[in-house]
Amino acid sequence: MIGRYNLVVLSAALVLVACGPAPVDVAAETKALLARSEAVSAAEAARDREQALTFWAPDALVQPSAGPQIQGRDAVSKLYQFFFDSTGLKSFSGKSAGFVVGASGDMAYETGVNRMTFGTPTGDVLDVGKYLAVWKKVDGTWYIAALAFSSDAPAPMPVTK
Repeated sequence: MIGRYNLVVLSAALVLVACGPAPVDVAAETKALLARSEAVSAAEAARDREQALTFWAPDALVQPSAGPQIQGRDAVSKLYQFFFDSTGLKSFSGKSAGFVVGASGDMAYETGVNRMTFGTPTGDVLDVGKYLAVWKKVDGTWYIAALAFSSDAPAPMPVTK
C-alpha cells in the first residue's frame, strides 16, 4: 500500500514538473527588448509620435522629470506632443545601458541614458539624464508599462560650438 502511494505521489510530482512553464531564454528576451528599445528611441528621435505610441502599453505610467505622473496611452501622446512641439526640442537620443528579465519572462526593466538638445533664445542647451523603463510582455510582444526619467544637471547646459 505504501509503495503504491509513493508511486502515485511521484507520478503526480512528475506531471506537475513536466507541465510547468518552460525556462525563459534570457538572451533571446534581452535581444527582443533591445530591438524594441532601439525602435522606440528611433521613433522618438524622428519625432514620430504615432509610431512611438505603438511601443506603449495602454495603461502605461510615466513619471517625467519636474512634472506630474501621467497614466495611459493618451496621456503619453500628450506628453510627446508637448516635448515635440512646445519645448524647443531639437534632438533626442536614448541609449540602453541594459535589461534585467524577470524569471517569468513577461516582465523586465531597462536602465539607460538620454540626451536632449533644446533651442533657446540664448542658444542651444544640452540636457543629459537617465531613465528606468519597465517592460511587460503581452501576447508575445514587449510594451513599455512604466517609465521614469530625470536630468543629471540642475539646469540644462549651454552647447559649446
